[in-house]
Amino acid sequence: MKAVVLGGGLSGLMAASVLSNNGFETILLEKDEILGGLASSYLIDGKYIPKTYHHVMCGDSTTLNTIYGLGLGSNLYWRKLKVGFYSQGKSYDFSSPLSILKFKPLSLWGRIKFGLLVFKARRKMSWQELEGVSVEDYCKAAAGEEAYKLINYIVQAKFAEPSDNVSAAWLMSRFGHESKSVSDRFGYLKGGVETIVDGLTKRCTKKGGAVKTGAKVTRIILKAGEVNKVEYMEKGKTQEIRTDTVVSTLPMPMLLKVVDGLPQEYRKSLENIEYKSSLCAAIALSERVSPFYWLNIMDLDEYPFVGIFEHGHLNTELKYPSLMFVVKYLNSTDEFWQKSDRKIVEEYLSHLSDVFDCDVGEKLLWWRLHRAEYSTPLFIPDYGKYMPEAKSPVKGLYIGGISRTYPRDRYMGTALQTGMEAAQIVLLNHGIT
Repeated sequence: MKAVVLGGGLSGLMAASVLSNNGFETILLEKDEILGGLASSYLIDGKYIPKTYHHVMCGDSTTLNTIYGLGLGSNLYWRKLKVGFYSQGKSYDFSSPLSILKFKPLSLWGRIKFGLLVFKARRKMSWQELEGVSVEDYCKAAAGEEAYKLINYIVQAKFAEPSDNVSAAWLMSRFGHESKSVSDRFGYLKGGVETIVDGLTKRCTKKGGAVKTGAKVTRIILKAGEVNKVEYMEKGKTQEIRTDTVVSTLPMPMLLKVVDGLPQEYRKSLENIEYKSSLCAAIALSERVSPFYWLNIMDLDEYPFVGIFEHGHLNTELKYPSLMFVVKYLNSTDEFWQKSDRKIVEEYLSHLSDVFDCDVGEKLLWWRLHRAEYSTPLFIPDYGKYMPEAKSPVKGLYIGGISRTYPRDRYMGTALQTGMEAAQIVLLNHGIT
């Protein structure tokens, strides 16, 4: 039995490790030279630095099970950290139910209505009944116009999209999941998310699996409507692997470019899945300027970013007093995306100086900018109609990755879960339980 896994992010690595450990000759293909995808890292001064912000949430059982399953549990620690919102020149604590009740940008009644909505989300696991309902329609009715203003900000910050085009099921699922960590603790692994990437890679290769980087898939070839082989480019040469099993964790636009012969209705459904891009700058400073771990920027028309994460509050191993992750979600067709890395970071630094009322540029040690063209699917109100099943209608083609996390948000646990689900269905179809 041979399986090819496409994509070396957390979802692909999880799928490959499960298949390899259940008797499959497994080959993982990753187009980049490093593994991890959205969870990949820079190697700076001999230390792995994540390219984007990552933390473990208390309710993320999949990530926690993975950490302990890889023998990394002793490296996990928890910290009580501050979350805040920045609006019109002021920062507001948003770390607990009590702080929400003191949130001045909303009236007392607006704060109460918002808090009740989050409390409702926290008490429920499934929001499938909200499929087809927009954030705007649901939240205006459930929380009122004033609380909706804050909710609309949260949606626009995440998707650069109006709330009438985003699923209420996604929002309530996110509120339920995130509120548990915001009111409790954030977790972090010594060595960072790279230790999970490395652990899954070793689990795969230990059982004979092959993990190839710099290997870009060019074609998935079907024969009589079934998976027949995969072609890929490696070191400028076309290679091929004959296989009847492919697990793809690629974004849908990338998958559709490399496979012909999909059923027309299925292809059209996948074409409805849109993605948002992200620009995340890692900025090391000689001095820490933010008291918050996670600061949301509400003035979206005034600032070129939507969130600031002071990694130094979470990661106790840093060599630097401060490491900020500064992020913006947008469309890859936007003018801001077209700017050079240096120009984007210069704009970030200028506006960070405004937020923290000091010259942040003077404290700069180094920076890196990570561009993710396919950072998250846009979860439209009826996204469930288009979300692919783990088992596609093409025999031998299985789907994992962030297109399948809905209505849950895209984070480490959901990426790992979709890879595990796809691999388990492969095993089931081969009579392995």
